[in-house]
Amino acid sequence: MPTVNVEENIKQLRSSIEKMTQEVFRLQGVLSTFEEFKKGGLETIDLPNDPNQPVEELESVQEKPE
Repeated sequence: MPTVNVEENIKQLRSSIEKMTQEVFRLQGVLSTFEEFKKGGLETIDLPNDPNQPVEELESVQEKPE
């Protein structure tokens, strides 16, 4: 017969709620930032790179020690 561990379910649910709560706080912060941008008269934001394009890996250049 299948069983359900009540304590484990409680822990998982509390953890899920905590993660969702943190995400809600983060989204509220982002929303507040954009609302302030709008209040300040900002209509668009120019980005240096298209966020939907992969970032090219830059090779590190290390000078040879003398």
